[in-house]
Amino acid sequence: MKLSPYEQETIVSYNAGEQAATLCTRDKAVMRKLDTFVADYPDIYRLTEQDKVSKIYSLP
Repeated sequence: MKLSPYEQETIVSYNAGEQAATLCTRDKAVMRKLDTFVADYPDIYRLTEQDKVSKIYSLP
């Protein structure tokens, strides 16, 4: 599925009450970078959900 540049968003959610941030992205370049982090540092970066156009990660 081809997304417009406007639809290729990245959202970071963080609050002081939790240890990890949640990052949701539809940007393929961001996904590639985070997938590398998940592969290299699985104890720190985790892929928690994905669908056809987006991925959600957990990170410190």
